[in-house]
Amino acid sequence: MTQTLKSKKGVTLVELLAVIVILGIIAAIAVPAIGGLIDRQRENAADQSYNGVIAAAELYATENALGSSDTFTLADVIAAEFLDANPFDAGAAADILFTVGAAQTVTISYTGAIDPFAFEIDGVGVPLP
Repeated sequence: MTQTLKSKKGVTLVELLAVIVILGIIAAIAVPAIGGLIDRQRENAADQSYNGVIAAAELYATENALGSSDTFTLADVIAAEFLDANPFDAGAAADILFTVGAAQTVTISYTGAIDPFAFEIDGVGVPLP
């Protein structure tokens, strides 16, 4: 009597382990890349926030007809509603000074014990370059 072998369907343990190893390798490559992307996005958001502060300060200087060497604080800019809030992570808005230069350009300076390049983006402090 001859028996016919039925074809077996399914996956072997070796095949399953091979797939798991391949997925592990892909995850090991992808996770750090995604983490770096998130950090770059936070830095870009902080850069945009910083540029927004400078633009608001320049607009404040123009609207108030401030001349060369005039100074004002971030608190002044916020009070005049050119900014909604202080985007800096820490420190009082009065510690952040602006000086009007030639052609209404504004330079920023800091007093007090604040981190001058720390902005808060989505509750996370982000250092600027």
